[in-house]
Amino acid sequence: MIQDVTHSKYSHVGMIYIQEGISYVMEAVQPVKITPLEEFIQRGVNAEYTVMRYSEDLSEEDLNHMHAYGSSQIGKDYDSRFQWSNTTMYCSELVYKIYEAVGVELCEKNTFAHYNLSSAEVQSAIRRRYKTELDFDEEVVTPVDLSKSTLLYTVFDNY
Repeated sequence: MIQDVTHSKYSHVGMIYIQEGISYVMEAVQPVKITPLEEFIQRGVNAEYTVMRYSEDLSEEDLNHMHAYGSSQIGKDYDSRFQWSNTTMYCSELVYKIYEAVGVELCEKNTFAHYNLSSAEVQSAIRRRYKTELDFDEEVVTPVDLSKSTLLYTVFDNY
């Protein structure tokens, strides 16, 4: 559904980090957790994925702060309503906020009004998830918003 709404090949994002030579992904699923990179890749359709990297240098202090912020989110519930809060977390929000923790805004936040939510499938999902009216002014960041960031560049893509 995220791919349809955003007209993108992307439906999920996470943040890769390496610890003791092993690659992991911090991701917001249920709950926010750390996943071995290979498991993350295999969970995707046809194991297709893109790796993007921040285009500027980050200090060791920044990297440690980003990792500490991300780690502090571990165990939080996944936010299936995509609300911008600190109590629950969805995937793009997690990645955005990890960078924001060191003063980097990867992209502009949009609102639900920015996306095409008119399909019957999307309308049905909105009714199930929200039980009330959707706040079209709610700030939101999607995987495609992050992928279009001028601060990121692609280092690998097998789509």
